[in-house]
Amino acid sequence: MIEAFTQIREIHQVFHDAERVLEEDIGRPSCISNCGICCMTNIPSAMTIEAIYAVSSLTGRGKLREMVSLAEGWLLEKHSFATIYEGMPHGFTSPRLRDEWQAVIRSQCPFLTTDTKSCLTHACRPFACRAYGVTRDNSDLCPRPLGRGESTTKRRYIPADKLKEYIVQCRAEWVGKNKAWVIAGPFPTTLYRSAEPEKFRQYVLDNKIASAKIIGVDFESNLMWQPQVNALRTGVSPDLVAMMS
Repeated sequence: MIEAFTQIREIHQVFHDAERVLEEDIGRPSCISNCGICCMTNIPSAMTIEAIYAVSSLTGRGKLREMVSLAEGWLLEKHSFATIYEGMPHGFTSPRLRDEWQAVIRSQCPFLTTDTKSCLTHACRPFACRAYGVTRDNSDLCPRPLGRGESTTKRRYIPADKLKEYIVQCRAEWVGKNKAWVIAGPFPTTLYRSAEPEKFRQYVLDNKIASAKIIGVDFESNLMWQPQVNALRTGVSPDLVAMMS
């Protein structure tokens, strides 16, 4: 696991470097401070190994208990858009469950602060968060002022093909060590499951968590790269589902 953590830190650094290159290219910061709009309408997916890394990173910093509490509150909250309580689903068992899952991932992330509109897990946020506006464009949502070479319909981004290849390589290695590491789900779910596995399991057995919040998906379904975003905009949407039991 130490090797996996090292690889995750390396990936984080490459995303950071890519963001700096992008900012130099467009002549302005890539993100607006105290905005949080992307977090108001999106809960990122995170692989289990990313969540384990986040728990490890937060331990000893005084934040872990707060993050776990927020994740638990979100999991147990009765949201109007997630009404199916049928335990751990074996994939998208009905169109209604798929609709609820989509509503879940398009809702507000519980780790967004209400006052400063900032991310409480920013230092250990998932790859999907780091990719937004960096390796994929953000023209559909972000209010950031346009930079050099940008228009209202086209924002600049970094292709980062080598980074994508490295993530694919790391993912293959992680599968070889533990297949559960690469199963993804809403970040609050994977974080809580990693921090409190027994309590999470009992909540699932007691049917206290909406099924749409505990569907495991293949990491490749994350929209981290521009070709994926382009495909989605043309109606292509792969159905890649995994078990998160």
